[in-house]
Amino acid sequence: MTLDLVARTTTVVAMTAQPHPAGVRLLPWRIPPWVIDGLLVSLAVIGFLRRPFAETGRSEVVDWVALVAGVAFLLSRRRFPVPTLIAAVATSLLVVAITDRPSMLLPVSLVVLFTVGLQCERRVALIAGGVTAVLFAGLVIALLQQGEVDGAGLASIAWPAFAITAGIGVRASRQNLAATEERARQAEASRELESARRVIEERLRIARDVHDLVAHHIAVINVQSGVASHLLESDPVAAAQSLTIVRSAASTVVDELGDLLGVLRSPDDADDPTAPTPDLAAIEDLISSFAASGLHVRRETSGTRRDFSDSAQLAAYRVVQEALTNAHKYGNGQADVAVRFDDCGVEIAVSNSIDHSAPQGNGFGLVGMRERVEATGGTLTANQSADGSRFDLTALIPGRTTA
Repeated sequence: MTLDLVARTTTVVAMTAQPHPAGVRLLPWRIPPWVIDGLLVSLAVIGFLRRPFAETGRSEVVDWVALVAGVAFLLSRRRFPVPTLIAAVATSLLVVAITDRPSMLLPVSLVVLFTVGLQCERRVALIAGGVTAVLFAGLVIALLQQGEVDGAGLASIAWPAFAITAGIGVRASRQNLAATEERARQAEASRELESARRVIEERLRIARDVHDLVAHHIAVINVQSGVASHLLESDPVAAAQSLTIVRSAASTVVDELGDLLGVLRSPDDADDPTAPTPDLAAIEDLISSFAASGLHVRRETSGTRRDFSDSAQLAAYRVVQEALTNAHKYGNGQADVAVRFDDCGVEIAVSNSIDHSAPQGNGFGLVGMRERVEATGGTLTANQSADGSRFDLTALIPGRTTA
């Protein structure tokens, strides 16, 4: 096997060496180091077995020693690149001096030189590449004069320069990739920090507004209401003046709170900034709005309504709203709604048929309904019929207990 053929084969294989630094690579897949080492060792052994066998026993022994040394150099080049290169080049020169012909240690030296360019600093790699190129050139010229290589073998002088240049180039590319990824991570972290900083600043601004605007007027209301209570019988005129101040301060607080809530309100609420909190009485209007949109709703109301907390009434309203929304989106256009009051609270039952041809939801609405109902101390159950044709939802919401 000629020197240039072996050098070309092993150098191409060396170009697939494991990426460095770790985690950054040019190929879309990762080749384990042991695969690369196994492939290189296999090529070295195959090249050795296909060589012309020596005529003397001494050369035969030297060839076997060169094979063992070459395998050792291939396996140790990642851990000790520069010492391995020195040992590989020195051993190559010694073997050529003994046998007067090329050996497989020459292409092994090229692989080690590529590893030096890949792992070492540019200055060290350039010095190693220059020294190796000079020694390699002298060796090739000497072999050419002895007739061991032909004229085409002169091209092998360029292989050390190619190996070190390829190693340095791959290292630079991987460093650029690593730097690009690091800059992207830092940019993302900076955006997150900036968002967090703005949130904190907005919270501090709102806290200052509450303290400076609202807290002051609340303190005025507290003081003036105490004065009015004290002077109500002894000096009604002064008491009336204090109550006027209380009314003015309360009006200012209401206005300021409205502005603060406007800042905190989500964009989805902008169309209805002054709507009151929905309650049980608003359920009828809610059902009517769904009926106007094309959903046929059969409604039933029974029992005597008792007292409910605001959160319980809001939960009942949201249950009916979400259930009818699902019936309108995933049903066949019909739904049954029953609102039954008793001594314990209210039972809300919504039932609708299922249109399996319609795309089904992700279930988050049902989770939200259950959390709302359970927050009031109630329970919510939802299930499909045995044949999968209907969906039934029942919410039990307790009312206020009487003392």
